[in-house]
Amino acid sequence: MTKAPIVVVEAEFSLDEIAAALKLLPGDVLSKFRDPRITSWFAEIWGERLFGYKKHTSSNHPGSDGAMSLGDIGRFDISVRCFNTNGIKFQKSKFIGSGRRATPDDLLESLESVECYVVVDLRQFPLLRFYPIDSKLLLRLVRQGKLTASGITSKRFDAWIAESFFTTTHRISLGQETGALG
Repeated sequence: MTKAPIVVVEAEFSLDEIAAALKLLPGDVLSKFRDPRITSWFAEIWGERLFGYKKHTSSNHPGSDGAMSLGDIGRFDISVRCFNTNGIKFQKSKFIGSGRRATPDDLLESLESVECYVVVDLRQFPLLRFYPIDSKLLLRLVRQGKLTASGITSKRFDAWIAESFFTTTHRISLGQETGALG
């Protein structure tokens, strides 16, 4: 199988600066921002800046996904997902969390409803890695039985990236001035 190209964007924050701005201890910032439930709110903003889309309101909570207009071509919908050592799920937010369940059809519908996922790796926070992944490639994982409604472990995600993609890493500063990658 020929490997597809992927540009992984890396950005590293200053733990001390975040802690000072939030009036917290660096250790507290580290533990909280490694939690995808916390960081996903910020990742949506960063994804907007990095990949040039505008977030739109989700039925579950504001700003969970993004869309951009491509003129006559139509909309290009993007979903942002954060993960740490526990792995990642790709279904819509309304199917993720305590007491929530997703069927295989829910996963397929979620994958088919967007063109691209921006996966944010929080495992080495304050270093973040952003992976823009075409949803067709995730649908292929479902067909192969490698992605289910239970998600994919971080170890399997890493193995899939290594075997499926020719990876280039682009390191940036993620400040207010950060513009879309072109």
